[in-house]
Amino acid sequence: MDVREMIQERVKLHEDCKALLDRAEREGGRTLNPSEQGEFDRKCARIDELRGTIDAHTSVSAEERWLSTSRGRLTGSGIHVDGPQTSKAAAALRAWALGPSLARAADVAAAEEIGFRYQASELELRALSSITSTQGQASIPDEMMRAYWEKLLWYGRVRSVSTVLTTQTGAPLPIPTVDDTANTGDIVADGGAITTTADPLFGVVNLGAFKYTSKAVLVPWELLQDSSINLAVYLGSALGTRIGRKQNSDFTVGAGTTLPFGVVTQASLGKTAAATNLITWDEVIDLSHSVDPAYRSSPNSALMMHDATAAFLRKLKDSQNRYLWELSLQAGQPDRAFGLPVIINNDMPATLATGNKAVLYGDFSAYHVRDAGPPIFLRADEIRMLNGQVVFMSYHRSDGALVDTGAVKYLRLA
Repeated sequence: MDVREMIQERVKLHEDCKALLDRAEREGGRTLNPSEQGEFDRKCARIDELRGTIDAHTSVSAEERWLSTSRGRLTGSGIHVDGPQTSKAAAALRAWALGPSLARAADVAAAEEIGFRYQASELELRALSSITSTQGQASIPDEMMRAYWEKLLWYGRVRSVSTVLTTQTGAPLPIPTVDDTANTGDIVADGGAITTTADPLFGVVNLGAFKYTSKAVLVPWELLQDSSINLAVYLGSALGTRIGRKQNSDFTVGAGTTLPFGVVTQASLGKTAAATNLITWDEVIDLSHSVDPAYRSSPNSALMMHDATAAFLRKLKDSQNRYLWELSLQAGQPDRAFGLPVIINNDMPATLATGNKAVLYGDFSAYHVRDAGPPIFLRADEIRMLNGQVVFMSYHRSDGALVDTGAVKYLRLA
C-alpha cells in the first residue's frame, strides 16, 4: 500500500467515525453503545497506526532526497550508491561491532582499507571522527547519526519543534532573556524633558548538560555477523529510541534541578477549564488567545496534547454540528484544530482529571534544547561473552528549558 492509499484509507476511517457519532446524535444525542464504541475505538486505533506509517514514509522519502542531493545526483525514485564502497563501509562497521577478538578477517581488511579504527570501543557519531581524514569516508558515522537522530526526533516530540543549540563542551550555557511587555512609550511637550525611565527586565537561563544513557542493549553475535541487516541503521535506531523516549519525558514534564525543566512545568497558565473531567473547544480557543499575538503568528506555534486528549477533542462539534478537528490530507503534516497544528505528545497527561495540564499552546521554538557534543556509542565485547552477546550503549549530554515562559501557555482542568 503506497502513501496515497494510506491517506485515502485514513480519510475513509475518519468519515466512518464521524458517521457513528452522527447517528448517535440523531438518535436523541445518546452515547455510543458497546458495539459502536468498540468499532469506533478500532477505527481510531487504525487511524493512528496509519498516521505513524505515513509519517515514517515521509521521513524516509525526505532522507532519500537529501542523500541524492548530497552526492550531487538528481533526486529520483531510488538512491544510487557505489556498491563496493558501501559494502566496505558495512563490513568495517561490523568489524567494530564485533570487536578485535570476534571480527572476521574480511571485515577487518575492509576497515583497514578505508581507514576505519575498528579497534576503538568508543565511536563518536560525528563526521570523520573514526575515519582518517585522508580517506574521507564518513559514511559509517553519518549513517549511524542519521538513524540515531531520526529516532530521537520521532520520539522526541518537544525536541522536534524546539530550538536546538549544539556546543562542543558541557560548560554552563547562559541564554539571555528580556521582558519589555509592561513598558510603553509616552508623549512629551515640545522642548519638554523626559522625566521617567522604563528599563526592560533582563534575565538569564543557564543550560547545563545532563548525561543521558540508553542503558545496555544486548545484541547476539549471529545478528552482528548477518550481512543482510543494515547494522548502522539497526544500532543507531535502537539506541536513539531509548534516549529519545527519556529525553522527551524530561523535556515535557521535567522538574528541573536534577532534570531538565519540562515545557509543561515552565509554561504559564492560560485558561482554567470549568470542569474537572472534560474540556470544550471554547476553552481551547480561550487558551490560544491567552498567548500574545506575536507568538500566535509564529510559524512554530501549535497545540500540544496527549493522544487520548486528541481523541476526546476529535469528537466535539461546533453549533452547526460540524467537526472542528481537521484531518491532515498531506503526508508529513499534522492534523489541525481550527487551523492550529496539533502535536501529539504522549508524555503529557493522559487523562482529563482535576488539576492536569491537558493542552499546551504557543511558540515552541521558545523551548531551547542544548546538546553538549555529539552522541557517543560504546561497545563492550567481553561482558556477555559467555552468552554470545555484545553490549552496546550510547551517551548524549543534553539539557532543556523554556526560555520565555510567556511563549507557551497551558489549559488546566478545574
